[in-house]
Amino acid sequence: MTASLFPFLAIVLAYGSACGIWLALNKYYPAFWPSVSITQPEARYKDILPTILAVVGILAIGQIYQQGWLIPEPKNEYLASGSWILNNVLIFSPVFIVLYFRKQSVNTVFLSVKKVAVKILFGLGVSVVAMYLFYLMSGSEKAFYQVFADSAQLSRLRNFPAVFLEGVAVAFLFVRLSWTIGLKWAIIIPSVLFGLSHLATWSESGDWFTLVLPYFLVTTSTTMLVLYTTHKSKDIIWLGIIHFLMNQAIVTFGS
Repeated sequence: MTASLFPFLAIVLAYGSACGIWLALNKYYPAFWPSVSITQPEARYKDILPTILAVVGILAIGQIYQQGWLIPEPKNEYLASGSWILNNVLIFSPVFIVLYFRKQSVNTVFLSVKKVAVKILFGLGVSVVAMYLFYLMSGSEKAFYQVFADSAQLSRLRNFPAVFLEGVAVAFLFVRLSWTIGLKWAIIIPSVLFGLSHLATWSESGDWFTLVLPYFLVTTSTTMLVLYTTHKSKDIIWLGIIHFLMNQAIVTFGS
């Protein structure tokens, strides 16, 4: 096993453990998690066009931001952070525009305030477990508590809305794919595509059988597990928390 495989497996183990904890708790103590219902439109394919338009809109506004044509970022650190957050709200606004015109609940993007304290506390708790597992496998010489100090810095904390809104956008697409092509394919297709999107980078090693293929299989299966757990929990609040904190752990202990 090459050394480069360890950080990758550390991330897989971290996210896999988080999903495993949720699935185990849901199996043996389902009352801990709120039950959320989602109303599926009667017309199976009616949301295809609005979904495509929302995705194109997000990508287009993102490009506009890259060109520096959205809200400018002042030199002041606090004002710049506010500008960054507002720009991300604009970038992901097509999701909420579609929800408004389609008269669909935010439940259809896995957003619900039902038992929100439980979701937040669970997200924080399972994030500590995931980050610690990543820390152990990363072999970092830094102290574990360093990730919390780093996460509290404004330069990192300001990224939480962007990470969270990205999760909302993924949930938006995932739910509507499941309406159109069914849950199984809504999990399989994005997971395989996500795995394939990394092949070019992995193939640079030239080691297809001992590195590239294992990377692809593990990435694809882990993504399937995350999407399945997302579907079961019908919530991206706790997943948004772990996504953000794991990003911080990767930066802190992976550097």
